[in-house]
Amino acid sequence: MLRRIKTLFSLTLALSLFSSMAQAVVVLQYHHIDDTTPKSTSTSPALFKEHLNWIKENNYRVAPLTEITDLLRTGQPLPDKTIVITFDDAFTSIYEQAFPALKEHNYPFTIFINTGSVDERHRRALSWKQLREMGEAGATLANHTIDHGHLVERLPDEKKQEWLDRIATELRTAEKRIKEETGQNHKLLAWPFGETTPELEQLVLNKGYIALGQQSGAVGLDSNKAKLPRYPMGAGYGSMKNFPLKAKSLALPVTSITPESSLAPTDGNLAPLQITLKPGQWNAGQIACYALGSTLDINWLDKQKTIFEIAMPSPLPLGRSRINCTAPGPEGRWFWFSKDWVRLTQDGQALD
Repeated sequence: MLRRIKTLFSLTLALSLFSSMAQAVVVLQYHHIDDTTPKSTSTSPALFKEHLNWIKENNYRVAPLTEITDLLRTGQPLPDKTIVITFDDAFTSIYEQAFPALKEHNYPFTIFINTGSVDERHRRALSWKQLREMGEAGATLANHTIDHGHLVERLPDEKKQEWLDRIATELRTAEKRIKEETGQNHKLLAWPFGETTPELEQLVLNKGYIALGQQSGAVGLDSNKAKLPRYPMGAGYGSMKNFPLKAKSLALPVTSITPESSLAPTDGNLAPLQITLKPGQWNAGQIACYALGSTLDINWLDKQKTIFEIAMPSPLPLGRSRINCTAPGPEGRWFWFSKDWVRLTQDGQALD
């Protein structure tokens, strides 16, 4: 009898853990849907249609970003097998190529707008008229700042509070322009280049925003609301060889990471990272982390194997870098977590 009770308890716990782990949403990040634009930020129209067809054929649901962020704001469970489609920079190919394909599937999507390029009618920038049309058709229109600058950079002799006040003004101004032109005001932000610091992340949380980065992984209830993960689809990262793996991924529930800053030291030498996980349906021996072309050694710090330490094999190069940590999960799916950094030049400049 006691053995039966223990078995039932174990099954209940396993189902509870699976239900918790399965609360993950995958957010896709696109820029250009075009064959002629820079490959680093482009997805071909043909490949984009393959993505949409895979989503439909595999019975995944496409949800509006606002539905998911509302759940995150209130701490409610997230739906499994759910995709969110986002576009950064408000390029014309979104209207010309992506919009017709999305309408065919009746899929909602989000466009993050850097308002300066639209106001100034930059080459390949959407017009407010086109944005309004897509908004009226169900698109979410959200904030990508005014000029898509490197927010981590400070102006010469700019003090910390002056820097934060300047960024707050930019976010407020862009949000106002979007509302003036489209009527939409969601307090959603996509970080330009995915670059942040703890101070910037705290700023947006204090202002009531939920923000999204460019580090890969699925969104879970423990994800950082100031920098939700997204899978970039440009530069070959959206190939059909890898797309199903990413679309089906689960959030590796990291509850803390130290040091937490995404701003790397100027010499690129990172202190060892300490990562804390919730218990879950993975084998600690199968968790693997990768960075700078290397597989990293994992040093477990507790008997329960929920806290581990990793060290970079070499200094980070200038620009943006990341680690990816993965582990096999249930039903052939993979748990996934990514942490990114930006290393500035000696004079405090970020690389495009």
